[in-house]
Amino acid sequence: MPFRWLCKCLFTVPLFLACVSVRAGAPPSESVLTLQAALDQAAAVNPGVARFRMEAAARAAIPSQAGTLPDPWLSAEPGRGANSQLRLGITQALPAPGKLHLQRLVAEHEAEAAQLEVGEATLQLSAEVKQGWWRLFFLDRAVEVVRRNQDVLRQTAAVAQTRYRVGEGLQQDVLLAQMEFSKLLEMEIEWTGERRTAEARLNTLLYRPPATPIVLPASVEEALPASPDEDMLIQQAQAARPALTAQRRQVDVANSQQDLARLDYRPDFSVGANHEWREGEKDFTSVMFAMSVPLHTGSRQDRAVDERGAELLARRYALQDAEARVAAEVAVAFSDYQRARHHAELYKTSLLPQAAQTVSAMLAGYQVGKVDFLNLAQAQMTLNDYETRYWQSLSEAREALARLSAAVGKEITHE
Repeated sequence: MPFRWLCKCLFTVPLFLACVSVRAGAPPSESVLTLQAALDQAAAVNPGVARFRMEAAARAAIPSQAGTLPDPWLSAEPGRGANSQLRLGITQALPAPGKLHLQRLVAEHEAEAAQLEVGEATLQLSAEVKQGWWRLFFLDRAVEVVRRNQDVLRQTAAVAQTRYRVGEGLQQDVLLAQMEFSKLLEMEIEWTGERRTAEARLNTLLYRPPATPIVLPASVEEALPASPDEDMLIQQAQAARPALTAQRRQVDVANSQQDLARLDYRPDFSVGANHEWREGEKDFTSVMFAMSVPLHTGSRQDRAVDERGAELLARRYALQDAEARVAAEVAVAFSDYQRARHHAELYKTSLLPQAAQTVSAMLAGYQVGKVDFLNLAQAQMTLNDYETRYWQSLSEAREALARLSAAVGKEITHE
């Protein structure tokens, strides 16, 4: 009876810890990196997004330049005649009517496209941070589960050793427990190494030294809501995805550039005025008017229109290709989310409770000698494997949801 009581105590406490998933308390809240804090920090300091912001700012300064007349030329020269002393002139270039408007329109479309690229870069950064954060969260749980299982096996090995010493057990049970413990050590090394890699990647997104320690919350909201219909998400992506809107602005750029090329068939102008001071005579004032003469339209203007027409078609094809790719991104992310969500629900509502019940039943059978040690150890390992897979499925679902939000172009609204 004392031995059975000891056996029950050694097994029941670890089993209880495994089933309820008790986790060590996290450090003080100020040292814990929440997902929202990671997103805020990345958005504030990531140099990749900052580069796109500066490029957009540079583009935003171009439209007013492109829509303004060229600076006039002021000329001064000595008088040409015997009585002429000084001659001053001013000349202003005048592009063909409509050119300045189209040049400004082209620059405005390009500036808008650049600003949309900032939005796209921000979306992608957010998705990467979310995926990195959730991957790190899973690895924390995986390391925690494997260490808890090590504690279980240590006590299991102690029970097996005690049974062997009193003649109620087999030496192979002791050896088996040691072998399973070695497997867990190998798993801990693997998970710990992966965690260091994931930590370095997340630190890079946060623009911090790769070795900066990251402490995540010990618990999260585990509910995984259903997402909207896939076709609805694709329609939302076509309207909301910044990358697609930027491609549409590039089509507008090419269209305006083609219109601008057609205006080159029209002449450009220049006007000017000269004033000449003369000694002993009246000063002389003159005005000037000039215009370009498009003489080589076959080799210049015609080819320029053809060039811009081909560029316009290329931009339209690029837009169609981008729309198809975005639809595929939505479909893949949606499928990944549904699969991972269903797996997480299956583990939480069915497999984990069943595995816990199985371990409890086998523990009772082992105490009375009706279940051998190998089956009990395998059942315990299965329970912990299911718990690890649950956290993995939860993390993968959240990562897929992050990719889905980035593919759509906005946070997914759950109903």
